[in-house]
Amino acid sequence: MSLTAIAFLAAYFGCLFRSFSKDPKWGLYAYLLAFYAHPVGRWWGQSLPDLRWSFLAALVTLSAVFFSKKKGRWLSTKESKYYLVFLLYLLAQYLWVLNSAFHTIFVLLVVKYFILILLIQQCIKTKEDVIGFIICNAIGALYFGYLGYSYGGGRLEGVGGPGVESANGLGQHLAILLIMSSYLLLIKIGKIKYLLLFAVLVILNTIMLTESRGALLSLVLTGVVAIFFVPPSVKKVFFSLAILGAVAFALLMGPQIIERFKSTQKNSYGEIQDKSAASRLVIIKAQYEIFKENPLLGQGHRTTLILSPFYIPQEYLSKVKSGGQVLQRRASHNFLMGMLTDHGIIGVSLYGLISLSLFKSLLKVRKVIKAEAKVDNELLLIQAGLCLGFVCYLIAGMFSNNKVFEIAVWLIALIPIMNSLLEQSLTRNQNAN
Repeated sequence: MSLTAIAFLAAYFGCLFRSFSKDPKWGLYAYLLAFYAHPVGRWWGQSLPDLRWSFLAALVTLSAVFFSKKKGRWLSTKESKYYLVFLLYLLAQYLWVLNSAFHTIFVLLVVKYFILILLIQQCIKTKEDVIGFIICNAIGALYFGYLGYSYGGGRLEGVGGPGVESANGLGQHLAILLIMSSYLLLIKIGKIKYLLLFAVLVILNTIMLTESRGALLSLVLTGVVAIFFVPPSVKKVFFSLAILGAVAFALLMGPQIIERFKSTQKNSYGEIQDKSAASRLVIIKAQYEIFKENPLLGQGHRTTLILSPFYIPQEYLSKVKSGGQVLQRRASHNFLMGMLTDHGIIGVSLYGLISLSLFKSLLKVRKVIKAEAKVDNELLLIQAGLCLGFVCYLIAGMFSNNKVFEIAVWLIALIPIMNSLLEQSLTRNQNAN
């Protein structure tokens, strides 16, 4: 057994033990360790027992929560209730889906995510807990960065955790995490800030290695939006870090990325040079036609993949292995259109309620900043980072279908917690005056 495997086992089971002996949140740290280390997909994991590491961590955490004296009310936030209704709608879709096997994959994933939302909201209670959760993610991303550093060349594929194995998936996951982590640099977290700053730079470099145009564009656009969510007390530090980030961005952007962006320009015949980029518009047009077949209810998970041969020209289809056969198919590359074809207007509306609620939390941050209300600035900054992380997720979804991304579920769980802490801080300051 390798030293890496031994270190993983020690850290993993150490966290699970502390979830019972100290605090259930340590079970979440074990879960994050399993997500980022992902032993099933690593060479060093071959010597480990065949365990479902994430499931075991979630199960132990759930048990620790039940035995904990600090457990709160389940389904305590409207976002978790909206997510439950969305899950119930997915179950109702079994009555008319095109492919129940594909749909089952997504239903089981949403069940897992729903339980995860409840677990996070039971375990994460304080500002320090939220900071710890974000820092654990940043440290986990350092491992992705290490794998990227030793990568053989080309786009960074296959080094991410579950659901983010592709270059686009990994790039978008890290872009969201970069936004969240960067806001922690504006608060007092002691000497660990230096580790976090190093992690942020490594994360940015890893995003560059993915050469994901969607991730980079979402990162830049979210950075522009972030300018409007900075309290006056940290503006100088914010813009100093922003300049440092812009310089690092320019230095790390290699010629391959520039060429990928240039390839999206039209040639002398008025055609987009990069076939991958050109296919995005073709797929969206096809998805609109598919959506019109059942606009209200949708046709189940991966509808675009199933119906693509009937709506998308063969030159834009890709080879997909299924049951020993090689088929010509094309999946969705747009979050909104993927949701519309898969789950219809009803499904999009239900998910839209969650997004709208989180967007209101972002507007609340802006309102507090403009009113110069007395509040814990650190809470305000952490919440801004989380909400802008979700904005980054939605923007990135316009370039690649990211509806199965787990990091979005973490944000759905964390933002309401921070909202509650902000409310408490505002109330305390108002009562004090």
